[in-house]
Amino acid sequence: MNVVQIAQKFTELHETLVAPRVLELAGEVLDTGDPIIRPLWWIANDDEAAYKIDSQFLIGDNLMVAPVLEPGKQERDIYLPAGRWRSYKGEHFDKGPMYLTDYPVDLDEIAFMGSWVH
Repeated sequence: MNVVQIAQKFTELHETLVAPRVLELAGEVLDTGDPIIRPLWWIANDDEAAYKIDSQFLIGDNLMVAPVLEPGKQERDIYLPAGRWRSYKGEHFDKGPMYLTDYPVDLDEIAFMGSWVH
């Protein structure tokens, strides 16, 4: 995939997944006061490990993003708080909390997980 194709893929992901969720959460902000972008400990406030994770974030309570931040890397460690998580690749993780060590993330991907139960 070339750079333009990768950019188009990320733009589509933003339009179909991120933007609708952000708009939904923006409508709730006045009622709840909760931030749209949240630290991991927001959903795991009894989990000491979640307080130490600063390279992952939540959009709302159920969409976790774990970007690759190191140049040249195509993997990263991902921390999953307790709950049921489904990866963007369709994998299910039902036993948490857990670390996914060296989780593979291709150049044209961004790692994200959806949670349906905390």
